[in-house]
Amino acid sequence: MTTTTGQVSFDPDPLAPGERFEAWHHAVSTAFVPLDASTEQPSQFHGSLTGLALGSLSVAGVGGDAVTVRRSRQAIAAGDPGVFKFALQVQGSSLTRQDGREAILSPGDLVIYDTRRPYDLVFDGAYRMFVVQIAVEHLGLSAEQARDVVAQRIPGSAGLGALTSSLLGSLDDQLQKGEMAPDPRAASAVLQLVQATLLSRFRPAADVPTRDVVYLEAVKHIDDRLGDPGLGVEAVARALHVSMRYLQGVFAQEGTTPSEWIRRRRLERCRLELGDPAHAHRSVSAVAARWGYPEASSFSRAFKNAYGVSPGAFRRQIVGG
Repeated sequence: MTTTTGQVSFDPDPLAPGERFEAWHHAVSTAFVPLDASTEQPSQFHGSLTGLALGSLSVAGVGGDAVTVRRSRQAIAAGDPGVFKFALQVQGSSLTRQDGREAILSPGDLVIYDTRRPYDLVFDGAYRMFVVQIAVEHLGLSAEQARDVVAQRIPGSAGLGALTSSLLGSLDDQLQKGEMAPDPRAASAVLQLVQATLLSRFRPAADVPTRDVVYLEAVKHIDDRLGDPGLGVEAVARALHVSMRYLQGVFAQEGTTPSEWIRRRRLERCRLELGDPAHAHRSVSAVAARWGYPEASSFSRAFKNAYGVSPGAFRRQIVGG
């Protein structure tokens, strides 16, 4: 397992096949909490792990072949940092057992479990999970509420579950690509959204996503749809189920507007593609259309205003031709 500033990763490739399962087991127990693990064919097991300290939280993407992971009383005695794990099933399926309950997860579903008490995680095939570790004192639930919510499937298809699933899935993608920064504000937004999702199990009508959560989800929604010429403030607000005024207020706190953010991100994507030799065969107008500028003339004006040079001249400066 390698460690850089705030980040840990496990790469099984340099190891002999017979050593990989125990090395993965050690890496997981080190990154999370002491755990027991078993698999039917340890000599053929292949697993992965990437983790990052994210402000007051830590996050990790973990995956592998079929395996059973147990948090036994002996393992708790060996190390009990007092944390909850809030997990997103990214790929495959799993079974979580704790306190006499069972939660069966499919991709997109969520679950929380308490490392201070025994639990089992059963993966019957290849899988990947994104796990957020939250200190007990930061979770924001009473002891009774926490006991009531562990090992319960939280569907990722509707309501706050859908928003949480989407945000954590995006963070997992960034973690895999090495693009996640240890931004304390991101940690705050994740924690607030997790809290709201869990509290909605008790008070469904009382929870509204915070401004930080709305901002992060709006940024993700915009990036995913930059190529849509119809993308605008109204469309983003409608997708996030907030008012246009509220959305504009969220972006105003960041010193910008939703429209300006969309314009800037589109231009950044166009600039990156125009400067990439791999896309030299694509015309300037085709690049512009791909990122939401159907009219070449308006794109050319916007690009020159932003970068002081026309798109064609910029491409010639970078890639020649």
